[in-house]
Amino acid sequence: MNGSDREPAGAGKRAGTALITGGTRRIGGAIARALAAAGYDLVLQTRDPATVDPGFLADLGAAGAAVDLVTLDLGDAAALAARIDDLFARRPDIGLVVNNASRFEPDDFASLTPGSFNRHMAVNALAPLMLIQALDRARGADGGAVVNVLDAKLAWPHPDFLSYTLGKATLATITDLAARHYAPRIRVNGVAPGLTLISPFQDEARFAAEKGKLPLGPGLGPGDIADAVVFLAGAAQVTGQVIAVDGGERYLARQHDPSTPLA
Repeated sequence: MNGSDREPAGAGKRAGTALITGGTRRIGGAIARALAAAGYDLVLQTRDPATVDPGFLADLGAAGAAVDLVTLDLGDAAALAARIDDLFARRPDIGLVVNNASRFEPDDFASLTPGSFNRHMAVNALAPLMLIQALDRARGADGGAVVNVLDAKLAWPHPDFLSYTLGKATLATITDLAARHYAPRIRVNGVAPGLTLISPFQDEARFAAEKGKLPLGPGLGPGDIADAVVFLAGAAQVTGQVIAVDGGERYLARQHDPSTPLA
């Protein structure tokens, strides 16, 4: 059986263990809740365990999930490389990796620097790639599944948040190439969210106005993204696919990111 390609968990039966980067808040937290409800135990990566809500962890436990917190800075490739195989060795039941964590900071062609580019690429592309490699080393013939969280804006690219966008575009390419390379042992898919949660660069009025433009209305939420992740985790004959969960945002063909003052 290929990693997460399992029947739904029944009473007392768990579906396996999922590693979720950035899995303690926002979209990552919603993914953790959905996978716990689907029968997964969880390994949740965080950069700062002091920020994790104890009530959130209690909710996951109440859903039946065993939860481990792992403190890792995904922006430090050397530190990640030093620990990554040990992480999988200590939890050999990890059969699903959800690469959700990302760095999202504004820059453009005028302001991009080597530092901003490298910081984004480390978290948004290199760390996911390293985790896919580590999953393969750990699982061997047992296989597994990967879901990469991308961005629906890749369907209507623009130069706002340039380093972030380039990192997500690289991750989209990794998704395709890894799906080809690792089949049939590991399935690799992606979910591309649209405007879902308020960013640090918006106020509430601006956020509501931008969500109100979505063709399917303003109802897009983290749970919709999580549902797509759960589907791909168990879709035994799906690989190399990206599901856009964007409320139709791609049809707006925005000229700027909705988080920027220019939009």
